[in-house]
Amino acid sequence: MARTKAFEPQKALDAALEVFWTLGYDNASLEVLLAAMGIAKQSLYDTFGDKRSLFMLAMQQYRRNTITSMQRMLATAPTVREGFAALLHGLAAETREQHERGCLLLSANLQRNLDDEAVASFLQENNDEVESVFCAALRQAQQRGELRAEADPQALARFLIVSVQGMRAMARLKSDRAALAQVADLALAALH
Repeated sequence: MARTKAFEPQKALDAALEVFWTLGYDNASLEVLLAAMGIAKQSLYDTFGDKRSLFMLAMQQYRRNTITSMQRMLATAPTVREGFAALLHGLAAETREQHERGCLLLSANLQRNLDDEAVASFLQENNDEVESVFCAALRQAQQRGELRAEADPQALARFLIVSVQGMRAMARLKSDRAALAQVADLALAALH
């Protein structure tokens, strides 16, 4: 008869995500991960695989969380421009601690070995999915007359992704809300 797990895998994964997000992959030792997750080494291997597999699962969880949040933000805003304003100005208004923490996926991209095809592929899939979400919202804005007809939704989506990533990198270096708000306003000026 199989034993039941003495821990909740989702809670353990959430704890691992927090460790990777705070420390990065290389600085997240197995000991720190196990302590945060509240599990033994064998439970980690039995449930999640090795540290790398756990990292990939944590990035998947982070991706689901952030994309769901962005979709909700864009879908519930009165206009698409207001949805993007909430996203960009929300990023600018984060606390110093949030700015310093940055984005798990952007950090993973900047810290990865260039020959790490699995992480590169995952990050490219994430980028493609975010681009698709942004592009769909911008096309909808065009159909409703909120965005000029000659605008290129795909190019604007890419521009907004780069704006978010640049703001994240800038915020991590120096948490300057006023400067980040200026960047947000300039990015939003493209949505007319």
